[in-house]
Amino acid sequence: MSSLLMPPPRGTAALSQADAVRAARTGTGGDGAGVPTLLVASGRGGSGATLISALLAVSAAGEGKRVLLVDADDFVGPLAMTLGVAPRASWADLRGGRVTAQEIATPVSATLTLVAGGAPRVGADHPATPMTAAERRACMRRVSALADQMDLVVFDCGARLDTVLGAVTPHADERLVAVSAGSDPVGLAATYALCKAVVQRHSALPVDVLVNRHEGSEATRCYDAIDAGARQFLGLTTRLAGAIPADSTLDAALRAGMPFPDAAAGSPAAIAAHDVVMRVLAARTPSRSGA
Repeated sequence: MSSLLMPPPRGTAALSQADAVRAARTGTGGDGAGVPTLLVASGRGGSGATLISALLAVSAAGEGKRVLLVDADDFVGPLAMTLGVAPRASWADLRGGRVTAQEIATPVSATLTLVAGGAPRVGADHPATPMTAAERRACMRRVSALADQMDLVVFDCGARLDTVLGAVTPHADERLVAVSAGSDPVGLAATYALCKAVVQRHSALPVDVLVNRHEGSEATRCYDAIDAGARQFLGLTTRLAGAIPADSTLDAALRAGMPFPDAAAGSPAAIAAHDVVMRVLAARTPSRSGA
């Protein structure tokens, strides 16, 4: 993976050309008519995809945007605990028609709605067989019905490829946000591998790289390495979504049991996440709040 350290070509023209190619593949214009959707995923565990997902969703909701946050993990589903809510059902309960899409929506605040992950909660006394890839995709298609009245949808896909692929519902405003938290060759290679595995199956899906626990020149170096590999081996031009700095104050507040919105408020990580999500919304369709 030494070629991942090659500096990539720069310039907005290249980014515009890549976006135009993807728009042509999807048969839509650059503005798109869908709800902006971020598929937040990482190439290896511990990169912070769940924390990033929560920060992005809470930041947008704090600006009055209607946000749907989906915990796409059908094993653990940590976002409900992170946000301090007790959902009645998870999206896995959509399997077999146990519940409707509306019944899995858990209000967190006036503008933030959570779709919980984890094991089924409805009829949980009946052991369930493992969910197949087709069933996972079908459940996620049903979740997408909740997005119609939203300004932003954020999927926490974690570090499992099958979870990422199950969450993909291609439309003009959907993006993979690949979280990279390591400047080491293994960490960079893991993020590159995630991008490769996803775009091989969904070539029209735009890819952003969000660098976690780094900032400044170090974050740029991480992005450059991943983007160089994507350009050379995949013919893919990525975009730098932004960088989230390491935030020991936020970590300490969460460990002390402080509610997530309170712990995040005003923290360096939350400020950086706010900048990221506001750029996403500004570059996509206008707010639907007046629709």
